[in-house]
Amino acid sequence: MTRDERTKAKGSSPRLVALRELANEAELEKRDFVYEATEQLRRFFDAHRERLREIGPVKLVDDEQDFLLYHPVDETWTTRLTYQDPADNEWYDEEQIIDSFSEVVELYNPADIYAWLVEAARDPANHLVAADELAAHEQLGEDAEEGDWQSGLSTSQQETLAAQRLWQLADAYRGQINAQQKDVLAEFVSNAEEVLARTGDLVLLDEPEDQLVLRVDARFETSLDLSDLEGQGLPDIDARRPGLTVTDARVVADYYDPSDVLQWVTDALGERYPAVDFSAVYE
Repeated sequence: MTRDERTKAKGSSPRLVALRELANEAELEKRDFVYEATEQLRRFFDAHRERLREIGPVKLVDDEQDFLLYHPVDETWTTRLTYQDPADNEWYDEEQIIDSFSEVVELYNPADIYAWLVEAARDPANHLVAADELAAHEQLGEDAEEGDWQSGLSTSQQETLAAQRLWQLADAYRGQINAQQKDVLAEFVSNAEEVLARTGDLVLLDEPEDQLVLRVDARFETSLDLSDLEGQGLPDIDARRPGLTVTDARVVADYYDPSDVLQWVTDALGERYPAVDFSAVYE
């Protein structure tokens, strides 16, 4: 048998076919998750456009790794691109404007954006543009009422009220996206159960203090302490590995980002079968 024939035979074995099917499901779920997260973020900002304009530009994050500023007037995002110039091998920072929610979601986890909005409300001094800077960019909505009861308040009081409303909205939408993430992960393991029975367990995390395994029965084994969940785990099912607890996808989603879990699935498949061309499943 030639090398090509052996490769073809190996690539068509039931286990590898099941493996590719599982990778396909994981990729599809990841795409659906990104799409739904994008639409969720878009709906939030569209629904509260006037309120965001009242607040003004919000600096969501500004540290060594990330920079993200939202401009509610022109509805764009400013982020910072760090790159290395091949001419001198030096690293440079360059700001770029993004006007697409899909691009933002490609760069940042929407759950982080909601969390940064909550943090902005807790610490407005470090996240909102100063009043004297904001005046140059301020734009009132067409339906703003001259008799608004807040008009008699000081700028500081109006800013505080706006920050409180923004915090409440961000916290509510973050709760919605967390629930959505749970549903996505639960749907994935439900759809993957048939092929998992063929591929076997997948070890997603294997660290001394952090272990996570996706079982063939579409449940998870974890090293997390779930003793205080009052039956949300599955104590009637024995774990195959000493010290781990069996639970389901929704509980796992309370502790891990579902997008990360799906990425770990594809990573685990790639590490276990480095010779497999997973892209072939899309051909």
